[in-house]
Amino acid sequence: VLLFVSRHRRDSCPSDEAVVSMSDAPRRCIYFFAELMKLGVALAWCFKAYQENDREVVKHFSVDRSDFLQYAVPGFVFFAQNNLSFLALQHMNSSAFQLLMNTRIVSVAILAVLMLGKRMHALEWTSIVLLMVGAMQYQLSGCGDDGYKIDTMGLCVMAVIVACAAGGNVYTQKVMQRKMDQPLMVQNAMLYVWGVIFNGTNWILSAMPSADHHGPPTELFGDVGGVQVFSMVFYAIYGLSISIILKRFGAITRTFINTAAICFTALIDVLFFGAEITPLELTTFGVIMLAVYLHTVLARNYAPPPPPPPATPEV
Repeated sequence: VLLFVSRHRRDSCPSDEAVVSMSDAPRRCIYFFAELMKLGVALAWCFKAYQENDREVVKHFSVDRSDFLQYAVPGFVFFAQNNLSFLALQHMNSSAFQLLMNTRIVSVAILAVLMLGKRMHALEWTSIVLLMVGAMQYQLSGCGDDGYKIDTMGLCVMAVIVACAAGGNVYTQKVMQRKMDQPLMVQNAMLYVWGVIFNGTNWILSAMPSADHHGPPTELFGDVGGVQVFSMVFYAIYGLSISIILKRFGAITRTFINTAAICFTALIDVLFFGAEITPLELTTFGVIMLAVYLHTVLARNYAPPPPPPPATPEV
């Protein structure tokens, strides 16, 4: 289920025309209510466990200020990533957006080394690069007739988005794994409180008319229908599932799962929906699965070659 959700989220990137035509308040209320749903789930779990006298929850039910404030960083980073995506899609088409988002795969690995002190050998780096190549190849195989359109502003915004996406995941892993005995839902509750604050403030401000605004007042909700409600639930489920991966396995594993979902969803499409796979897509799946095999099997037992023996001085 997590693989399917991850894959569907990649394909659910809205078109640039749809994003530009949406007003600020309706699209931003989606993120607010998604964060509110996640916070509600986390708090409900915490209170239920507290009433059942769960020792770990009771122990960590009261959190100190520094523990709560540190979650403001990933909360703001994910908030910035989500909202900058709308700006980026005004300077590029959705094909270019999805293609460039795959650069976060290598970015996550680099930040894991810099921020977490993770040591990676040559085989692990090879698997990371192959994974990014496979993901980009898949996007290229589905490119439409309009190609890839992007301007300089779009490239700059995408650089910030990729940094937010990679940095947010790595920093969240660092904060959550710092206290492995702290229940995940307690940590999620602190994170989602910041998400509600940031997204709620942004939503309210976007609905306030500016000084040069003329005409009817800005709608707070807009046309909220089944698609918008589904998006809220979808983002909530996705965020909760990703938090489990980040704490238990880490940001790099999360990128592998997210990318490997391409292959599994394609298999579902073939088995249940009669989809056809092109030869280019087959090579894409081969590259991705090779990357997964290198990272999960060969890299586990990899031993770097010993250093060469010191040269003996000549007599």
